[in-house]
Amino acid sequence: MAKLLLSWMGYINDFVKDEKGNSLKEVSELGPNYTFHQYFYSNENYDEHIILYTAQKDENWAVLLLNKLLTTFPNRSIESCCLNINDPINLHEVKGKIESYLLSKKDRDIDIFFSPGASMIQVSWFLCHQSLNLKTRLLQTRPGRFSSKKDNMPELLEIQVDRSATPVSAVIKEDTILQREKGKSDYDGDYVLAPSIKPVYRNALLISQTDHVTTLIRGATGTGKEHLAEFIHKHSPRKNNIYLSVNCAAYSDELLGSELFGHEKGSFTGAVAKHAGIFEQASGGTVFLDEIGDISSFMQQSLLRVLQNKTITPIGGTPKKVNVRVIAATNCNLEKMCTEGDFRWDLFYRLAVAELELPSLQERGPQEVEQLLDHFISVKRSLYGRAHTLKLSKKAKEHILSYPFPGNVRELENLVDTLYVFNEREVEYVDLPHRIRQPKSEYSLKLEDVEKEHIIKVLHLKKGNKRQTAFALDCTEKTLSNLLKKYKLLESTVFDS
Repeated sequence: MAKLLLSWMGYINDFVKDEKGNSLKEVSELGPNYTFHQYFYSNENYDEHIILYTAQKDENWAVLLLNKLLTTFPNRSIESCCLNINDPINLHEVKGKIESYLLSKKDRDIDIFFSPGASMIQVSWFLCHQSLNLKTRLLQTRPGRFSSKKDNMPELLEIQVDRSATPVSAVIKEDTILQREKGKSDYDGDYVLAPSIKPVYRNALLISQTDHVTTLIRGATGTGKEHLAEFIHKHSPRKNNIYLSVNCAAYSDELLGSELFGHEKGSFTGAVAKHAGIFEQASGGTVFLDEIGDISSFMQQSLLRVLQNKTITPIGGTPKKVNVRVIAATNCNLEKMCTEGDFRWDLFYRLAVAELELPSLQERGPQEVEQLLDHFISVKRSLYGRAHTLKLSKKAKEHILSYPFPGNVRELENLVDTLYVFNEREVEYVDLPHRIRQPKSEYSLKLEDVEKEHIIKVLHLKKGNKRQTAFALDCTEKTLSNLLKKYKLLESTVFDS
């Protein structure tokens, strides 16, 4: 098993300082990285040492340290790597970048040299060691002047801690959520975090902290899949970078390929200029692929290569590396599609590393519908510049709450928009759209409507044979005849026996 040493470039201790404490362009032989190589590296049988540093602006310092070590210890494999951290004191970003890098080396035994680096780096090392369940050790050195040895030589120590069965990062995020709940905040921006939806957002927050994870969001149309994707992005280490979304169902293969991966000038009819695709535009950020279940087999193969190799190939161009987080969403049963050969299993497994599922509005129950209704009525008032918040009559509200909202949260929000457009202060029953006052029987929750739909269904199954229909319904033919009269189905020629 290859054994890897990882450390951070210590800006404070790896370089010689002047009298004012400024780092000079000279590597200190008393610095942690140099000392490790001088006293401990050869005894640990490492195959490689990778020194991480924060940003491209520090590349010259990294090259200086690397050259000194390679010159002094010429037979060792030593490299440097920039993690491109924008805010070195942001725990979410630092930990996310370190976590992704460690997971890219998950097949190796990894010793983490804990001593060099700022405090946020050390906190992140510790959290990743605790939570990722990788083959990592935390090592630190004790300088000779503080050593317990008689010869005052530096000591190499292992930081040994019991790993909790519950990941530390999960505990920290759980505490964040609980603190939020203690404040009795039911809102996230313009969205109501009602009881049924809180567990989904709780899991989304945990997912957001794991930068490498591809996420699949399931849910019917209008349940809030894109809002959830934006929530993950806004709470991730990539939050200061771009977020772009694309509805995959809205494009043909050629147009979707161009939209996602870009194209070169003249690569196809209409390509009058070079175009950077969404994956390139969102470098360092997040790409949300909505309606992923609607893409063709050709596009599935193209997307699979991107997820596997982190590489895109613009139409008519050459491959190039991209650094994006992918969140996908669908209202399709992808497992069924895979079984039927309409969707690739390998792509499904790449997308569904972490899964979230949003319930329909009907599943969430009337209390949450009312909570959302009141919320939208409140926030839409300022949007429409109204002096008064809309009031709903008792009958109007009862019909709204009994309506199943097949379009889910989006349909409910659109309803409130409609009510504000056509009403100044109060909404009566007659002011409601026809679909709310008299919903289609297939959407209705009324017992009579459900009974009627079921009779029609059985009549269809039995080809209009009333005797067989009555038998299937477990009722007499007379009872069936009465029901057919009640629901005015006798006139229908569809069911004549």
